[in-house]
Amino acid sequence: MNELYTTRLQRHLRQMMHYLRLVFNDHFVIALMFFVGGLGLAYSNWLKTVSPQQTWIVVVVGLILWLGLSISRVATLLEPADAVFLLPREHDLHGYLVKAWRYSWWLAQAVQICLVALTMPILMLVDRLSGLSLLALLVTQVALKDSQLTLYITHLYRLTPQQKRWSQLLNWGLALITIALSLAVSPWLGLVLALVIAAGQRYWHAQVWPKTVVAWRDDIKLEANRMLGIYRFFNLFTDVPMVQGSVKRRKYLDWTLQWLPKDQQHAFGYLFSRGMIRGTEFSGLVARLTIIGAILLYFSGHGWLAMALDAVFLYLIGFQLLPFYKRYDNIVFTHIYPLVAKQRLANFQRLLTTILTTTAVIFVIAVWLSNATLAQVGILVVINAIEIYLLVAWYAKLRLR
Repeated sequence: MNELYTTRLQRHLRQMMHYLRLVFNDHFVIALMFFVGGLGLAYSNWLKTVSPQQTWIVVVVGLILWLGLSISRVATLLEPADAVFLLPREHDLHGYLVKAWRYSWWLAQAVQICLVALTMPILMLVDRLSGLSLLALLVTQVALKDSQLTLYITHLYRLTPQQKRWSQLLNWGLALITIALSLAVSPWLGLVLALVIAAGQRYWHAQVWPKTVVAWRDDIKLEANRMLGIYRFFNLFTDVPMVQGSVKRRKYLDWTLQWLPKDQQHAFGYLFSRGMIRGTEFSGLVARLTIIGAILLYFSGHGWLAMALDAVFLYLIGFQLLPFYKRYDNIVFTHIYPLVAKQRLANFQRLLTTILTTTAVIFVIAVWLSNATLAQVGILVVINAIEIYLLVAWYAKLRLR
C-alpha cells in the first residue's frame, strides 16, 4: 500500500508541475511580483495607522485564523476503481491513508505557518504579544490543523451521519474557543487546549478505524471533488481537459447577438459569440475574474496598486480566452465551409475586443465608485485602451497564428 501511494503521488506531482509551469509563466510571474509587492506595501502602510486601542482587529484576526483552518485537505488520491480492486485489502488501506495524511500534513501546516506569520505584526501592535507568546500561538494553530486532518481521515471510515455531524461541529467549536482564549486570555492556555484536542482526536481515530470499514463511494467522491477544485483553479489560467463545461440555452442573452452582422464574413463571429454565451466554461471564467477584479479594485483604492490590479486581471481574462479560438476545430463543418482562416481570426479578435472592453468598463466603474478623481479614472481608461489593443492586435495574433 505504501508503494501504491508513492507511485500515485509521483504521478500526481508530475501532473501538478505540468500545470504549474503553464500557470506561472513569465508574464504572470512578473505581474504577480507587482501584485504581491503592492499588497505588501499597502499592508505595511496600513500597519502604521493601527493603534493598540483598536481591539476589534484582534477579533478579525481570530476569525481569519479560525477560517484558515479550512484550507488544505488530505490528498488521498483514491480512484474509482479502488472500490473494486482494493476491497480485498481494505484493512491494509489504513497504511495508505496514513501515508496520505503525512504528505498532506506538511503542506497544510506550511499554509498555517504563513497565515500566522502574516498576522503576527498586527498581534504585536494590538494584542502586545511577545516572541514566545507568538510561538505558542503558532503551535496552537498547527495543533488545531493536526486535529482537523486526523478528523478528515476518521471520516473516511463508515460512521453514522450523527457521528460525522457532531464530531465536525465539536471540532470546529473547540477550535474557535481555543483561538479566542489564545488571543483574549493567554496563548499558553490555548496551546494546552489545542494539544489536548489533537491528542483526543488521534485517540478517537485509533478507536474507530479497526472496528469499521471504509466508506469507498464517499471517499472517492471527496477526492474527485478535491481534484476538481484544483483543476478549476488551473482552468483559470490554461485549458484543463478534466474540467468539462456544460451547455445552457440562455435565451435571455439572445439580445446581445443583435449587433452581429448576419453574413458570410462574420460566420465565425456568430459561432464564437453563441458559443461564449451558451457555454459555461469560458463564460464562467470571464464572469468570475471580472467580479473578483472589480471587488479588489473597489477596495484597493485608486492608486497605482489599483492600476496594476486592473492590468493584471485584463491580461488574465484575455490570456484565458485564447484557447477558445480552437474550440470548434474538431467540428468538420468549420473546415468544409468556404471560410478562410483570416476571417476566423478577425472575428475572434472582434469578440475578444468586446469582452475585454466590457470588462474594462466594469473595472473603471469600480475604481470610480471608490472615490477616485476624474484624472485617475482617465489614466485608467488610457491604460485599459492600450492594453486591450496590445492583447488583441499583437499578442493574440502572435499566439494564434
